[in-house]
Amino acid sequence: MTASTLLLLDPTNEDGETALELLDHTDRHVIALVLLSGPAAHALHDSAHSHDVDLTTAGWQYLEGVADRLQLAPDRLLAMTAPGPSAATELADIAAYYPVYRVLLPSSVQRYEPGLAELLENCVHAPVLIAEQFVDAA
Repeated sequence: MTASTLLLLDPTNEDGETALELLDHTDRHVIALVLLSGPAAHALHDSAHSHDVDLTTAGWQYLEGVADRLQLAPDRLLAMTAPGPSAATELADIAAYYPVYRVLLPSSVQRYEPGLAELLENCVHAPVLIAEQFVDAA
């Protein structure tokens, strides 16, 4: 089985997709994860309410949009929703079932889940990378 890159997405914050920028040709299989609770899920709650769908459907609709933008072959991408709210627990659970190449986190985790990278480094035996924050042009 090919080792997967775990990719955490945060649809609520403008820098919640910065982990996508870390993907490169070495990422042969990607597992994209979005949480359905916690601070990163506020946009999904709003989307579910405005489109009159349940939260899981809103999560899948978001992931479908990300998958379309990534343009990866279907056998190279596994999109997942998870109840959350702990990204560390959800990512560690996934890593227990799939071989992991590396873990990519958006820069928003530095504000909403400080210490997440360190927690993951202790339970996932793969590099954990956090995308850089956006720089405001003043």
